[in-house]
Amino acid sequence: MRIVIFMLMLISGVGHSSETCLDIVSDVDTIMAAKEQGRYRYAIGDGQAAVDISDNPSFATYLRRANQWLKTHNPRAHTPCPVNTATVQLLQQQQQLPANTQVHHLLSPFELRQHNNDKVALLFHGLTDSPFSYHSLAAYFYRQGFTVRTVLLPGHGSAAAQLQDAEFSQWQQLARYAINRAANEFEQVVIGGYSTGAALAMAELVAEPDRANIRALMLWSPASEPHNKNGWLAKWIDRVPFVNWIDKDADIDFAKYESFPFAAAALAHQAMSRISQDALTEAELPNIPLFVVQSEVDTTIDARATLNMLKVWHDPQKRPQTRHDMLVFYGQQQAAKALLGAAFDIRSYSCQRGQPPCEDVIDISHIGVVNAPQHPYYGRQGLYRNCGSYLEDDARYRQCKVGEVIVGERTAANLSQQRPLKRLTYNPFYAQLEQDMSAFLARVMQ
Repeated sequence: MRIVIFMLMLISGVGHSSETCLDIVSDVDTIMAAKEQGRYRYAIGDGQAAVDISDNPSFATYLRRANQWLKTHNPRAHTPCPVNTATVQLLQQQQQLPANTQVHHLLSPFELRQHNNDKVALLFHGLTDSPFSYHSLAAYFYRQGFTVRTVLLPGHGSAAAQLQDAEFSQWQQLARYAINRAANEFEQVVIGGYSTGAALAMAELVAEPDRANIRALMLWSPASEPHNKNGWLAKWIDRVPFVNWIDKDADIDFAKYESFPFAAAALAHQAMSRISQDALTEAELPNIPLFVVQSEVDTTIDARATLNMLKVWHDPQKRPQTRHDMLVFYGQQQAAKALLGAAFDIRSYSCQRGQPPCEDVIDISHIGVVNAPQHPYYGRQGLYRNCGSYLEDDARYRQCKVGEVIVGERTAANLSQQRPLKRLTYNPFYAQLEQDMSAFLARVMQ
């Protein structure tokens, strides 16, 4: 199947050097064809989903291997991709990226290097994502004096079908490798995770809670429990022959899979099961401060499950460092306070239509929290539109891609509006988020 798809891509000119990763984003006819044909859904090369780290390579060697893996497996690896994020500019200044970037450059894990080994922020991306999802936050951490490291989870960075080749043990191996490398090479370590990457990072720290120089765990939209409570079924459905996909989208986003196989849901379930309330209640929790960002209307992850997870984690008997914990909550603070208690430091924000900083934004989505409004691809003026709510309705899907839209999370109320919903891909409260992160880091870094 991969060979057939790759030949079709060559015949149709996909990946040709005359086009860029941005050309397709607003070409609705090409988008609709890609959605129907699945031309971006399959990787090339062998079915090897992970970079080899069995020999415990240096982090620089790991980065080189990951980039080579991307160039071998991603069918658009060499497509020009002129997306000039703040992190791209920093990597170019450090001569780690060329002036003319291609897709493989932007999807590769990276290291923004300081001239010391004082402190590092190690960041794990989410399910179907890539290190590109950290291009706003990485620039922030670098400005705060951190070396910033990211990794590429096995099965990511090529095409959505590659997730069918990944194994959860490979995710665990990579997390353990990256955390141990950071802990051995830097005096102070901050571990960060977005969505499923948050669950993976948290589970790894719970498994080995006594690493002395880890100063904090920072989580954005952490995967506690899926909003859809049938997610546990995915591992069984994934074993049924020819039943492979939950969603089939156009996959025009060069940095994030839009199609979603059952195998991906099964992987996510394995990650989340390790940080369930029951698992955390029985575990020896690491005595490190916790910073969490969560939207109340998140339709990917159950926000209440995240609050319940925090309640278990916020146990002064197990973790004296609970006094430093902080929650940034996009919703009504009373709902969080009622569950977590008055002593928990909660910073809450909610959108008021027509008023800055939200303006035309209704509410905050799961996928938007990590991107600044100025992000050139996902931001307020970015070209990309997330329209996956209308996969079964071509007319609404087409209208969402090029017509007038509303912006927010894909809640039932938002989807019932006359205009189609473009799922929010940036955080209108990003400036406040940076201020809250700075306040938290000032507490916990020595």
